[in-house]
Amino acid sequence: MAIAHANRQNLVRAVAEIALAGTDQFIDVGSGLPTADNVHQVALRHATDARVVYIDSDPIVLAHGRALLEENARIRVIQADVRDPRSIREHAETTGLIDFERPVAVIHSAVLHHVNDDEDPGAIVRYWREQVCSGSYFFISHFRSGDNPETREAEALLPSTFGRGRWRTDEEIRALFDGLELLEPGIVPCPLWRPETGADSGEFGAARRELTVWERLIAGGLARKP
Repeated sequence: MAIAHANRQNLVRAVAEIALAGTDQFIDVGSGLPTADNVHQVALRHATDARVVYIDSDPIVLAHGRALLEENARIRVIQADVRDPRSIREHAETTGLIDFERPVAVIHSAVLHHVNDDEDPGAIVRYWREQVCSGSYFFISHFRSGDNPETREAEALLPSTFGRGRWRTDEEIRALFDGLELLEPGIVPCPLWRPETGADSGEFGAARRELTVWERLIAGGLARKP
């Protein structure tokens, strides 16, 4: 629960930063089931014309996502696999909503750690980097490998629970941003990513308390395409 909460709050802050910077198009790859503070809800607080395409491979997510279509005509939900970015890029719902001549925010929130090394998660990000124009944003959050008994125990849960993927070091997560301008504060545990700009700053302010082991197990970063 601590990991999921830290990741969600980081995503909320990142989407707000992106929208405030003037980007109003979002592609949320591996969005998961709708919850509080979905990308479109956060974006619409700061950009009234925000457009969002949600992508997930789970048909249950697609079914729940149809309710979003009733909420706003600028929302699309696609069933597709994160490992096949071309099918997402060329999908009629994507091309019908997203203008790739303008900046786009591509979001991989807590999804690339489910992609094995031989499936090349870096190539997935590179594909999107090549598809979007200068000024586009990339947000990535990822399970963060540690070096202590607690984190090693937690890391063992990923393959045993999901049967695939792995935790990666800060350096490996940073490599996913190759060719992009990584913005401050870089790759950090999610609660430490610009906490002063979010509603949860009182809870997660770095100067207020030490993070728990679990809160350090998910890292996030935001980058811009030059």
